[in-house]
Amino acid sequence: SSRNSCSSFKFAKMTNVSNAVVWECVKKSNCFLRKGIHGGNHRTMFSAEPGNLYNKHSYKFSGLRHENDFVGVQANKDDTVDFIKGSKKNVGKPAKAATHYKWKQNARRSLVSVGKQVASMRPDLKYPAQARMAAVQKSLRVKKALSK
Repeated sequence: SSRNSCSSFKFAKMTNVSNAVVWECVKKSNCFLRKGIHGGNHRTMFSAEPGNLYNKHSYKFSGLRHENDFVGVQANKDDTVDFIKGSKKNVGKPAKAATHYKWKQNARRSLVSVGKQVASMRPDLKYPAQARMAAVQKSLRVKKALSK
C-alpha cells in the first residue's frame, strides 16, 4: 500500500526540475507529511523525511527539496551516532546517494566534525545539525546511565 512505498523512498535526482518546483509539488501532500492539531484550528505540520533535521515541514529543512544536500543525524542500537549526508557525485544512483558516517568518539569532537561537514555543503544548517547531534548524544548518555 502507500505506507510501504513511503518507507522504501530513495533520494533521486529529478532531471531539469528546480528545487522550488519540487517543493511546490510536494508541500501540500506527500507520504512523509504528518498533520497534528495544536489547539484550536491551528494545524501543526511535521515531516518524517529521512533528510529532515528538525522534522519540520518547511522549505528550509526539507530533504525532498534538497535531493543532494540533505543532512541527518540518528542513533544506532550499538550506542553510536550516524551522521548522514547527501552525495552530489551519486545523485543518479539512489542506493548510493547517502553517505553514512558513524561516530564513536566523544561528544565535543563529533560536534566539531559535524559542524565542519555541514558547513561545507549547507552553512545555514550548521547549528541545527550540531543541536540535533547534541540531543542524540544526550539521549544516548541518559540511556546508558539508566541501564546501570
